[in-house]
Amino acid sequence: MELQQLRLFLAAAESESFTRGAERAFVSQPALSASISKLEAEMGVKLFTRNKRNVVLTPAGRKLLKRARLIVGECAKAKDELKHHEVQRRLRIGVINTLSISHVARLVEQYRREHPDLQLDVIDASAIEMDKLEEEDKIDLALTVLPDSPRSSRKFINTHLLFTEPYVLALPLNHHLSRSSSISLSELEGEPFIARSHCEHRRVVQGLLKAHNVRLNLAYVANQDDRALALVSAEVGIAIVPQHYEVSNIVKLPLAEDQIMRSVGFEWGEGGNIDEVKQFVDFAATAPWG
Repeated sequence: MELQQLRLFLAAAESESFTRGAERAFVSQPALSASISKLEAEMGVKLFTRNKRNVVLTPAGRKLLKRARLIVGECAKAKDELKHHEVQRRLRIGVINTLSISHVARLVEQYRREHPDLQLDVIDASAIEMDKLEEEDKIDLALTVLPDSPRSSRKFINTHLLFTEPYVLALPLNHHLSRSSSISLSELEGEPFIARSHCEHRRVVQGLLKAHNVRLNLAYVANQDDRALALVSAEVGIAIVPQHYEVSNIVKLPLAEDQIMRSVGFEWGEGGNIDEVKQFVDFAATAPWG
């Protein structure tokens, strides 16, 4: 007994016709008839009662029908499982470039270690670039700064908050203000300043300084946080950065007034990779973010 014989038997039995069964199985009617005759000879029983209009299952044929459906069905399931087994799991994540790379690296490395069969693609992006990656369906998940209110036009409508933090002032260890408990904006008048061109709240920071009539001495414009913090450490100037950064040789102090806050978390849509997305979000929620 061969699997193809059972498939042709099912086609004829469920169609109640050798002609219609042959069309359903994409074989010729003589080929189907020959296959069933061979099967009947092997089994030693008649499976069909034939007449001019149709064919009818015999009692033996009805017994085989139940078994044949199970066998063919299980074979189809096995084939489908093996087919999907060869498809590698994949998750594409966009990461906002104002997150500490050490925090991101620990998260990615540990997740890869625990999921060796997963292809994890991680892309650094600015806030504007993140919107483009999402719109062009190039990422499944965004680790980013969450908006203050939902944006109905976005594809990524689901969110999960990881942490909320203020922006703080980063100063060199030997700076004359480094021993203060907090810094008033007025104390920054004329200070050499390292601007972060990629900061999501850059305009907010500029507006805050303008509102307090504070003019900074622009010393450097950096497009990466590690460069900005290295410049602070080298005593080139001071910078306003997210609080979670951990860098030696600098002091982080809170602003005495008008603290700017940001919320960091995940955004994702309702695409076909939702199981991988939720699994990563649950894992990241257990990580320490400072």
